[in-house]
Amino acid sequence: MLATLRISTQFGTISGFAKLLHKTQYFFKTITQNCNCIISSIFSYQIRLKSKKGFVITAAVLAAITAASFSIWFIPQDTQTKIIISNPKDELDALIDQQKTIAASDKEEFEKMVSGQITPDNYAMIAEVSSSQIRAMIISITEPNTSQEWLASYSALAEALRAYNTYLRETVVVAEKLKADPAADISEEQTKLDQYLAQTQESISTSNSARPA
Repeated sequence: MLATLRISTQFGTISGFAKLLHKTQYFFKTITQNCNCIISSIFSYQIRLKSKKGFVITAAVLAAITAASFSIWFIPQDTQTKIIISNPKDELDALIDQQKTIAASDKEEFEKMVSGQITPDNYAMIAEVSSSQIRAMIISITEPNTSQEWLASYSALAEALRAYNTYLRETVVVAEKLKADPAADISEEQTKLDQYLAQTQESISTSNSARPA
């Protein structure tokens, strides 16, 4: 009885407390996701920029994202915040183009690792940055609201991105194998990688086919 009274006094109702708890969980989830992406970017700067300026820029971006995440906390409890996609076609086209750009870069870096032009550790860091970008893309199309007729297309693209993210994780496994033995046979792993890439392209094609006329 006393516990119930205290909850009712501070939060109004049990329902109000549940809403606050949900908002708290979402807040920390957002902070964690954004920080993971920025931490990965810091590693990327260490590899590619190796400059003090790179760390300053990264710190500034982290501060901005954290501030934006904090703003979620101050939204009134009864306000439902939704991300509405006004032009699904353009959004999907942009995401597919982004995935293709990331994939082309990853392919080049993977080939450099296999040929010994970069180290497995360097490739693993690059792959982690790409994976963070892909995960952010997945979140962007699974959380927003869109019309019913576009749901199948969005769902298929999400599957494509998940397949590609699995591909990236498997390339890191290859990197660890080559780190232990630069002369190791990776033909079996390469076959598996090709399967994930094929699954990615198949799901992208399904997404395009599922678009409303």
